[in-house]
Parts: sequence; C-alpha cells; structure tokens
Amino acid sequence: MTRVPRPLALAVALVVALAAPAVPNAQERRVARIGLLSPDGTFADTSPLLAVFRQGLAALGYVEGKNVELLRRDASDGRAIFLGNALVSLGVDVIVAASTLGAQIARDATSTVPIVFVGVSDPVGSGLLARLDPPRGTNVTGLTDVDVRSSARSLGLLKQAAPNVTRVALLANPAAPLASRYIAETEAMASSLGLTIHRRNVLQADELRGAFSAIVSDYDQAFVVLPDPLLNGQRAALVDFAARHALPAVYSYRAFATAGALMTYGTDLADVYRRAAEVVDRILKGAAPGDLAIEGPTKFSLVINLRTAQRLRLTIPPSLRLQADHLIP
Repeated sequence: MTRVPRPLALAVALVVALAAPAVPNAQERRVARIGLLSPDGTFADTSPLLAVFRQGLAALGYVEGKNVELLRRDASDGRAIFLGNALVSLGVDVIVAASTLGAQIARDATSTVPIVFVGVSDPVGSGLLARLDPPRGTNVTGLTDVDVRSSARSLGLLKQAAPNVTRVALLANPAAPLASRYIAETEAMASSLGLTIHRRNVLQADELRGAFSAIVSDYDQAFVVLPDPLLNGQRAALVDFAARHALPAVYSYRAFATAGALMTYGTDLADVYRRAAEVVDRILKGAAPGDLAIEGPTKFSLVINLRTAQRLRLTIPPSLRLQADHLIP
C-alpha cells in the first residue's frame, strides 16, 4: 500500500474540510427579512406606528440584527410605484404594506411573496381581494382599520358631551370607501337620539369652505367628521373652524384631539399595527396568506380634550370621562 506523505495528507484533509458543507448550529435561527412598504410615511423613522410594530415583533421573540431584518421602502412622490419591486428584488420573506395604495403597489409587484396589508379600509372595493373570509388562492392578507358603526358611536358620544345639541352637521366625502355605510349608520343613530342631521358633502378640499358656510347659515350646533383621507388632510381648517364658531365636534383620529378638537373616537391604529406583527409571525412560521382571514379592528379609542371642553363651556360627565382612553388636560 502506497503511503501518502504526512504533509500531503494534512493538506488533503484541510481541502476536504473546507469543501464540506457547513453544518448549522441547531440553535441558530434563520434571519427573517421583512419588507415594510409605505408610500405615505407610515414606516418613517419617527413613526409611532413603526414603533408599535417593532414592539409587536419583539414580544414574539424577533430581535433586529439577530433573527429579523426590517427593510423599509418609503416614498410620497412618483417613485412610490417602484417600492414594491425594490423589496421583491431584495428577497424579502414577507411584505407589510401600509394603506390601500401601499397594498396595491405590493400586489402589483409580486404574486408569490406574502403580503400583509395594514390600514386598508375596503379590501374588496379597492380591488385587492375578491372576498374577505378567507381570501384563498392569493398571496394577500391583512387587517382593515374600519368598523362602519364607529361614526354612529361618535355621534352618541358627542351627544353625551353636549346634551343640549339638537342640530348636527355630518361632514362626509361620499366618494370615500364605505362612505354610504358610514352615513347610513350615523343617520340612523341621529334618528334614535332625536337629532336633526344635515349632511355636508365634501368631494374635494375647495368644497370645505362651502360646507362651513352651510353649517353656519343653517345654525348647526355641532358636527361629526367621517374618516376619510381628504378630510383628514384638512385637520387644521376643521379644528380652527370649530374653535372660531364654538362648535363641539368629533373626529375619527386622535391627532385631531391633540390639535385642539373636542373629542375623537375611532380605531386604535396602534393596536392594528401591533396585531400585524402577529400575522407576519404566522406567515414566517409557514401559514399561507390565503388561509388567513382578513381581520378588522377590535379596539377603539376615545380621546377628550378637557381644555377645549372648558372653552366651549361644556361639563364632561363622569360617565363619559370613565369611557375615555385618554383625557387631554
């Protein structure tokens, strides 16, 4: 038998060892790559919604830099259409898409990478899905931010805060997703409360001034603003009008109350984004998006600005204070 020189044998053994496939540590976890897509700044560095999404992941055992990587793509201009393709090219395991536009961009970019949308009001009406429960045969699932009964509840809360009000304006964009259902629920509530309600349609921003004039001329004593991106974008004008005319008003998003509005009632968006982390976790563990039912909001938040109430000479009853999730002193 031919003996292989010892130095040569060591060299061969080293080459074989280097060529052999590495055996992963059994405790080593694969790094999950999550793409975050937001054409509207939802996942910007300072976004509180990004913070709660991260908290949701952390609660499930995901640690950035250890077993998860967040790849963010954000734009609010014409480049938004390229965001989905950019994430797909990075080889992400799942895309979390904020807003209806974000979800549409992600869906157009891929039919294979799982997509979890967040904050989409009407997934079926917007064309994202054919049906809600469950959307089998698709790579799309997610959470909506809508419960059409919330506006009716808002009116009931406003009546508790301002019991002498009898004439209320309803500011609505009839072209907004689910607007007709919001309007019907609110008008039914007005009838049950014995309130006269005047609908003020605002299809574009320059129609808001006309709605304000109608509220004043018809002696409306308060108003409700339905959730809608158009009206949300007019926050300063709406809050200023209510202050100048000493009108109690209720809105859907907390940012209005912090800007000086009397009260807000609507979906707790932080809870929605925290739950989005749970949906992502299920997908990373093997669940197919098409097997996951679309989830609606389960938590709502009431915020009352006591400073504004005092300025309006309203006494917020103890029962209403107890219902509030946050009181602004």
